[in-house]
Amino acid sequence: MNSSAEYLCVPESAAARALRLLSATGTLVAAAVWSRVGSVWHRLADYGAAEILPEVAALEQGRLPGPEGGALALQDGATVVGWLVWRGVPAVAAEAVAELLSGHVLAARLRSEQSAARVEQDTLLEISQTAGEGPDLGASLPRLRRLLSRLLPHSQFGVLQSDGQALATIGAGGEADRPAQTGGEDAVLIAQLLRERRPLALDAQGVERLSGQARAIPGWLGVPLSDCGGQGIGAVVARREAGGQPYNATEQRIFLCAARHIGFALERDRFQRQLEQQIQLRYRELEGMQARMQAEIDDRKRAQKLQSVLFSIAELVNTSLSLQAFLCGLHRLLVELVPARNCTMALCGADSGALDFTYCANAFFAPMLPSRLDKTYIGHVLHSGCAQRHGHPGGDDADSCAWLGVPLYSGHELLGVLSVQRSGDQAEFSFHDQEVLEFVANNIGSALARVRALDELQHAYDELESRVRERTSELDAANAQLQFDSQHDALTHLPNRVFFARTLRRSWENYLAGSGERFAVFFIDLDRFKLVNDTLGHLAGDHLLFEAGARIRSCLRHYDFMARLGGDEFAVLLFGIDGVEGCEQIAQRMVSEFERPIVLAGREVFTTASIGVVLADRDYYHKSDDLLRDADHAMYCTKQQGRHGYTLFNHELRENQADQLALETELRRALDETGQLIPYFQPFIHSGSGELVGFETLVRWQHPTRGLIGPGQFLSVAEESGLIMRLDRYMIHAACRQLRQWREQGRIGDGITLHINLSSANFHDPELVSWIAEQIETWQFPPSMLHLEITESALIDVPEIAASIMQSLHALGVRLALDDFGTGYSALSYLHRYRFDVLKIDQSFVADVDSKEESAAIVRAILALAAALGLDVVAEGVETASQVEHLRKMGCAKLQGFYFAPPAPADEIDWPHLARIRGDFSCAA
Repeated sequence: MNSSAEYLCVPESAAARALRLLSATGTLVAAAVWSRVGSVWHRLADYGAAEILPEVAALEQGRLPGPEGGALALQDGATVVGWLVWRGVPAVAAEAVAELLSGHVLAARLRSEQSAARVEQDTLLEISQTAGEGPDLGASLPRLRRLLSRLLPHSQFGVLQSDGQALATIGAGGEADRPAQTGGEDAVLIAQLLRERRPLALDAQGVERLSGQARAIPGWLGVPLSDCGGQGIGAVVARREAGGQPYNATEQRIFLCAARHIGFALERDRFQRQLEQQIQLRYRELEGMQARMQAEIDDRKRAQKLQSVLFSIAELVNTSLSLQAFLCGLHRLLVELVPARNCTMALCGADSGALDFTYCANAFFAPMLPSRLDKTYIGHVLHSGCAQRHGHPGGDDADSCAWLGVPLYSGHELLGVLSVQRSGDQAEFSFHDQEVLEFVANNIGSALARVRALDELQHAYDELESRVRERTSELDAANAQLQFDSQHDALTHLPNRVFFARTLRRSWENYLAGSGERFAVFFIDLDRFKLVNDTLGHLAGDHLLFEAGARIRSCLRHYDFMARLGGDEFAVLLFGIDGVEGCEQIAQRMVSEFERPIVLAGREVFTTASIGVVLADRDYYHKSDDLLRDADHAMYCTKQQGRHGYTLFNHELRENQADQLALETELRRALDETGQLIPYFQPFIHSGSGELVGFETLVRWQHPTRGLIGPGQFLSVAEESGLIMRLDRYMIHAACRQLRQWREQGRIGDGITLHINLSSANFHDPELVSWIAEQIETWQFPPSMLHLEITESALIDVPEIAASIMQSLHALGVRLALDDFGTGYSALSYLHRYRFDVLKIDQSFVADVDSKEESAAIVRAILALAAALGLDVVAEGVETASQVEHLRKMGCAKLQGFYFAPPAPADEIDWPHLARIRGDFSCAA
């Protein structure tokens, strides 16, 4: 029955109203009302910053919410059923509010207990009905599981019969039924329960005491089950899952009541099984009587069937079926006469000691090997020439079998053996079965020879046809593979250059005819592939090519065409492209694909791609090969711009390409003539005395129509066209000749040095050292006057060859200078590995030596390094007096730059000006 307080409002609403009353006019900061349902505390309502209030566990330990707060227990007699806790000053007396809330909480608790009692009563009623209504206990167990789990949560249940075998295990969480474990950890407890024949209720200590070992079982219940006569028929057990609480008195009472209902159902099942067994026994007696009557009927039918089957066998003998079809049909007819579906026909082969198992329908034995025929039933029949019967009738062994075999004759020739077999507890073959089988063997003997001959002939035809088909298939496969190999790359399996050229030509012709869509040609080259090949090996290089091909392919559509042209070069035909926008999207995607590392030989390697793109255009092209040529040129433009990108070939590039070709032709002509390529000389000045200490030779091209051309415009053409070696030798020859003229004129002494640049291509020339020695001999000057300036690229391209040639040049007496020191990737390692005489500080550091401390620090470090290694230093690009002063203070011995004199041809060198520089330095000193 509900209290009057409950009719007004539920506890949550009452708690909320009470907190509003407390905070009406006071300075309440936070408040909360707690209620306990069972063993769990619930917050009914809160006000303000309730999170600052202590939890119930802290309140029970005496902790208060603060100096301006309080807490009152809501009690039912001496039992605490709730808490009122607050911080601040309430508007009304908290004690009165607590008394009112105690009534609400107590009413809610009584209502909860009443609801639990109703649930318990309804559940027990359902358990009683379920145990009595089901067809058997096994079918009712799933529902009993759910009902017991409602009253005894977190438990596992088991029902056992008197013989110790479990019907099922009932889980608490809706898990599937599985057999109960009567052994293991519960075996001792169940044995004690069956011995005492009274209910057992154990806590964790009781379980440990009976089992003799520590167990993680907080509670265990067991109830023995007996029939009406007091004889034990089984038991019901329950076990609390780990982490739970021991079973209380209420749960023990509920489990005992449920166990009685389960016992009644178990006794009913046993009685029902006994009744079914009696009925089954009577039913079998009636079946025996019926079987005897049926046997008499079957004997009459068997005689009729025998005549019909024998007539069918005689007809089958006269047919023209193949051997296998004939034997299969014979077996089907034979099964109707002899009760055995296992039939084997063994025919004598060309080898008298071997048999050919032409037909075998045997589910129990594999065909016997020729080497064992003398020990088999078939071997006995062959040796005796008579029928043989074997078997174990009436045996209890399920694997026992009966066997019957008869010889096959064609005239007086023994062809083989026909045998049948059956297994199990069937009777052995009778003499009647032997007569039937012998009759069949006599009828098929003559037909067997004819069928066998026809079958062998057909087999020969089939084998010949199969060989022809096989050879034809192999030839087609070989031709297809040859066709594929001739058009595809062996490493990446991509189309090769021949296939690409044919596809490009066909696409161009279709585009010109108007039957094909517009397309673009991509020419892709991997950057630094040679470095990977030389460093990690060719196997890693092959893997890099394969991965690069896969990444490029991932950027294309399924109908685009991709090929590997050779080396690290790939080409792509992009169809359906009408403008450069689509080309740029694909090119950008390809470039970004190579920003991810590639793992080669366990190492992450980064490689980039330089891409050239050209769009098919009827106005500018007449042949498909021109498209590939311009795409290649665009790719090289990308490399010249710093690599790792793409270039779209346009009209400006086309003009530049034509200009580059013309410039290359004119450069070849200039190398063959004299007077166009002129050596310019820029002096080196000693920073301490101002004396002239050397010259650097720089090339200029006095073109007959273009005028004076700087090296930046034609050196790249010379390198790409392979003319750089001729250009270097031309300049060395001209400079050495000029050096002799100056010495003969008395303008310079032997202490003056002549610096000349030497490109990396010269290191591939095995005759370089002998040629330089020949120049020194021809122009008669000390070898130490000649200084060859080498850039870092020469050391990167051919490091081993460079070391060998540099050693030979040193042996000749020629000095070597490392140009642009400090701008490369590993210049310090070059100083360690190679032998240099001079370091030339790059002008990028000299330009800011008087304005940036970073540049000054780098120059000081280079000077200190050179001093430690005993090397001369030349500072390039000196243009101001401030730079001269800073470099002098740092101790840089040799200076070069426009501050002293610009590069000039030999006949325009201002010798008096160079002499005045010495005087100016003396005055400054």
